[in-house]
Amino acid sequence: METRDTQRMTQTTQMTQITETFHQIATMALANPQLAQQVRDALIESGILGVFGVGAATDVVDLLDTAGEQGLRAYLRQMSLAQLRELTQARGYDPEKTSARWRSANKFIDLIVAGAQKELEEDVAAAANQPAALAAASWML
Repeated sequence: METRDTQRMTQTTQMTQITETFHQIATMALANPQLAQQVRDALIESGILGVFGVGAATDVVDLLDTAGEQGLRAYLRQMSLAQLRELTQARGYDPEKTSARWRSANKFIDLIVAGAQKELEEDVAAAANQPAALAAASWML
């Protein structure tokens, strides 16, 4: 029976290996645009981006910050029109409900990306205005 220390060491080793693998893939993809597209496609197909949530629970701001606009758009293209509509409502990206009659997934994707970009810009601006001492200790709040 493994002890908790052994389990923690095993988990740490596994995370180190995963991180190193991701780093190697990123390095190769940055050097080769064709491979970069294949990596983006593989990430979408693998379901790994599900760590950012699924459907209306998708954290599009975090996904945009992590994967960039292309990554966010690729992730959103995998969603159905109903899911995109639900995500738009959940995030409050269309308070005037102008999208109520839309039938185009691309329109919803554009709206979601624009909303996520605005939120991310606001988050970055708020973080920049926060005193350094408070920012460092914010995890304790």
